[in-house]
Amino acid sequence: MGHGKWTPAGRRTYNLQDAVSRHTIQVYPRSWSAIMLTFDNAGLWSLRSEMWERHYLGQQLYVSVVSPARSLRDEYNMPDDALLCGDVASLPKPPPYV
Repeated sequence: MGHGKWTPAGRRTYNLQDAVSRHTIQVYPRSWSAIMLTFDNAGLWSLRSEMWERHYLGQQLYVSVVSPARSLRDEYNMPDDALLCGDVASLPKPPPYV
């Protein structure tokens, strides 16, 4: 965590040895927070703001953890009518699982 804008020099302050496990973090005004994520199973994970007005403005990130088995047990196919926007709109959809 630090004041102002994040820079690559901030990586020197990361606690990679005994990081505290949390479900939420705080990001104070005009500051930043670095987080280390551990995904314990395959699927689609959502990282988002708790405040609806920020969530609505797009402060949300989806992370897809793909299983090497490519099984419907872990994640369903992307719906055919899924809306894509931005840079991913022109990319091909991932191959179906079955």
